[in-house]
Amino acid sequence: MSAAAEPIPAFLDNKTVDFPDGTCYVLLDPLTNYRSCHDGTPSESRMVFACKSAANDEEYIMKVKVQLPAEGQPPVEGPSSTTAAELVALEKFRDAKLTCAPHLVSFKKVPQGSEFPFPGGFVTYTVMTKMPGSSLFGTYWNMPGGEREAIVKGALDALRSIYALGIEPVDRGMRNVIWDPTTKHCSIIDFELWNEVSETFKDDTQEMQRWGLVRRPPPKDWFMEWAYQYR
Repeated sequence: MSAAAEPIPAFLDNKTVDFPDGTCYVLLDPLTNYRSCHDGTPSESRMVFACKSAANDEEYIMKVKVQLPAEGQPPVEGPSSTTAAELVALEKFRDAKLTCAPHLVSFKKVPQGSEFPFPGGFVTYTVMTKMPGSSLFGTYWNMPGGEREAIVKGALDALRSIYALGIEPVDRGMRNVIWDPTTKHCSIIDFELWNEVSETFKDDTQEMQRWGLVRRPPPKDWFMEWAYQYR
């Protein structure tokens, strides 16, 4: 992901974030713009940063989410439904010592102050491990065929490990597949939306098609596409 084109909102422009466990992280470049989220409840916006530990300069990812005003919606303590789901997944990956998905490092929720858009609503800060490499979005289909084959193999291995923990990612997209060409390591990120499952996928090709890593024939109509994506 590239640095954000939009400036950091003034209420997030605090360069250091302290956590209840005594750790402190310094914000580096934003990896996304500050924008509204549409998947979880209550309404919120988020911004994702690279950050580093103030103790040892090790780099991590910090996801900041801010509850937004909405008609008939009171301030709440949080977290949102998508943050709660991601915390469960990140803890599972950490406990299983998974190398193909991020681990939870630190988390805190605090009420918004008067400088925020919805005083009394929540702000959540989630720090997770930074996976090596970069997103495949915008680059994958320009790669040599041999490298794409290696990525498909790595993605399948990563997903089998994730499914083995009972987690099926919902937000399938190249932007959430991280590839390190030096080590040939593939990771999957973004677990705000996932389904609990008891078994892995049965068709490798179909699964890779859902992630956009293998081409597939165009659907005959919109219903077939909907059924394919969300079954």
